Amino acid sequence: MPLNGGLLKTLQKRDEYVNPPLDKNSMEDVKFSTYRFLDSDKMTLADCDLLPKLHIVKVVVRQKILQL
Repeated sequence: MPLNGGLLKTLQKRDEYVNPPLDKNSMEDVKFSTYRFLDSDKMTLADCDLLPKLHIVKVVVRQKILQL
C-alpha cells in the first residue's frame, strides 16, 4: 500500500471515530461534533498524540507541492 493510501485510510478511521452517526432518537439537528478538539472543547492526550502527526503531513505536502 502506498504511503498516501495508508494516510488516507488512517484519516478515514479518525473521521469515523470523531463523527459517528447520531442516535436515531436524537431530537437535535446537529450533524457533526461542535467540539474544538477530538474528545471535547479541552485538549486531551489524544489531541497531543495527533497534532504532531498532522503537522508532519502538512510539512510533507507543502514540500511536495513546492517540488512540482
